[in-house]
Amino acid sequence: MAIFDYLKLNDLSSVEQEIYRFIVNNLEKIPYMRVRDIADGAHVSSTSVFRFVQKIGFHSFPEFRFYIGTHLENVRQDETKKHIGIEERVNSLNMGIFHPDVEYQIKNMAYALRDSDCILFMGMGASGAIAQYSARKLASLGYLSIALDDLTYPIRSFLRRDQKNVIIFLSVSGETKELIEVIAGLEDKNIVKKYCITLNKKSTLAQQCDYSIEYEIKEERKDIYLDLTSQLPSIAILETLISYLKDFRKDQ
Repeated sequence: MAIFDYLKLNDLSSVEQEIYRFIVNNLEKIPYMRVRDIADGAHVSSTSVFRFVQKIGFHSFPEFRFYIGTHLENVRQDETKKHIGIEERVNSLNMGIFHPDVEYQIKNMAYALRDSDCILFMGMGASGAIAQYSARKLASLGYLSIALDDLTYPIRSFLRRDQKNVIIFLSVSGETKELIEVIAGLEDKNIVKKYCITLNKKSTLAQQCDYSIEYEIKEERKDIYLDLTSQLPSIAILETLISYLKDFRKDQ
């Protein structure tokens, strides 16, 4: 489990977000730092650091530092575990990691995409690469499908009121700040249907989308903030979705 995966950035003030970012970017140093060191590094007051530590569930700063140190040690132990071969990795992709109604969920999304005039895929990092892959396959089938990993792009230029628009967000955690900001930046959210594929059904992203498809798999990270979680479940969902859309094209 990723550290602080229970936090929602939208629930943090701008000061608390600065503290959060400094801590995440300097995790290896935190067990050896004082409150003042973190305050100086985040350009906030020591009182703000104390309040942040308490807000995220710790009674004291030493307790917080101990938690970080223990978490780092657990990560190091996980990184020394045996290599996972292809058989074990493929066997991990079983129906138990999906919602019991996942086939219905995918088909329901496919019907929405079939009738859409514009389909946008959005994601960052590995999710962004899969967004590109999925958009390209749909474009090959004749759908107007575009993938964007530059989340500052003015996407409203694609979302005309006289057409049916869909955005599919791809995010393992469902807490990708930039994706959440994209939704917040949509002035008229009624002109686009928002879907997401994510590990966390209770995430901020899933809650702000009209529809979500979730899966369960252990998160894998290096240095805490580098996401190495398997994308096989997400790819399986998308390949099934694309298969339905391919069949719809055949029927026309």
